Amino acid sequence: MPSSNHLLHRVIRETGWTYEALARRLNARARASGVTTGYDRTSVAHWLRGSTPRDPVPGLLCEILAARLNRPVGPDDIGMDPGAAPGVRGDGPADPGRGARAADLLAAVPGLHPHRRPRATDGAPAPHRVPEQRERGGGQVPALSHTVLRRAAESFFTGQVDALGGDATAPVLLAYLRSTFRTALTSRGDGSLSDLEIGHAARTLLLLARSYADQCSFAESRRTLSRAASLAELAGEPSTQAIALRMLGQDALDQNQPAVALSYVSRALAASPRAPGAVRAFVAAQAAHVHAALGHRAEALVWLDTADRLQGDATGDADPFHAYGPAALHFKRAIVLGLLGDHRAAHAALDASLAARPAQQERAIMLTHVERARLYRLSGDEEEAEAELRRAEALNRGVHSPRATREIGLLGPGARPR
Repeated sequence: MPSSNHLLHRVIRETGWTYEALARRLNARARASGVTTGYDRTSVAHWLRGSTPRDPVPGLLCEILAARLNRPVGPDDIGMDPGAAPGVRGDGPADPGRGARAADLLAAVPGLHPHRRPRATDGAPAPHRVPEQRERGGGQVPALSHTVLRRAAESFFTGQVDALGGDATAPVLLAYLRSTFRTALTSRGDGSLSDLEIGHAARTLLLLARSYADQCSFAESRRTLSRAASLAELAGEPSTQAIALRMLGQDALDQNQPAVALSYVSRALAASPRAPGAVRAFVAAQAAHVHAALGHRAEALVWLDTADRLQGDATGDADPFHAYGPAALHFKRAIVLGLLGDHRAAHAALDASLAARPAQQERAIMLTHVERARLYRLSGDEEEAEAELRRAEALNRGVHSPRATREIGLLGPGARPR
């Protein structure tokens, strides 16, 4: 039969399964994950014609295909990448122009619903321009460059996302995106976007995705991250692309989809060689996390050592997206060591993380107490776990993080730590 999703068709042929066999295995995997589905061969045929099932089905589909083929399989490998612009698939028709493709990616970001406006005509207001700066004495000084303004915005929003919950930051980021990329959103790229502008859009979407995740809007976060990765690739920004792919890998781990996580972290590693050392260090730490989740102890420890080496070689960088400090790496090390069963070493890593955190990073400090509670629960130390959860709850009264509230609830009395 003709197939518009050539990637999925190719992978199914590689498995040797019939469409019915694939649907049956997918239904079983979904049931094991607490999801009720009733797919059959007709459903698979619809996917081959270009439709995509809702989350979390694409990830579950990747998991069973990866188990069959004994290699990582991600959504992009089966033509179900949520970051693809509408109507564009991996090996389908040629992509539209860069500006139009970037505009399509932006317009499909969850929460961005631009209303198309007529093109400017005679007498219409001129496009917004950064005004010249004037000295009080009547002279002029050069206006701040657009690059400086973009980096200043990125630094400001990074600080806001680090300090505040998603409820406070997501609406502001959406308003900023609508205003900054109004022309691209309303005229489908008629005013071409430069690489710097596309890169700035990708980086801003990373922050929006973090805000959505903190709101527990995980599907929206996932789609936003995928579009950020695609925009970063368009802009030729391997660092931003690697960060987005790393975050997608973490999202897959949170969904208990380690094969999908391995696919994303493999892509992040491929994108990261030209990234700054701190970014490469955190991608390596993510690789350690994925291998620990898969039970690959030796590989996880090797990647942790690699992350430490890269962090040690990293030089100071004022870019807020390259500022993966020691505290973040210690926190990631604690998670990996906890998965490997090295609880004492994991607690020591959390101690180091807390010692390296500035006092104003209340959200990160709160999440560190949540992680310590998880470790105590895993080792059966219930009183210590409850004490850590109380500390986290007290801090969250000032932060108001929905995701932290959810994590604290999942670790409450009688809950099984994940």
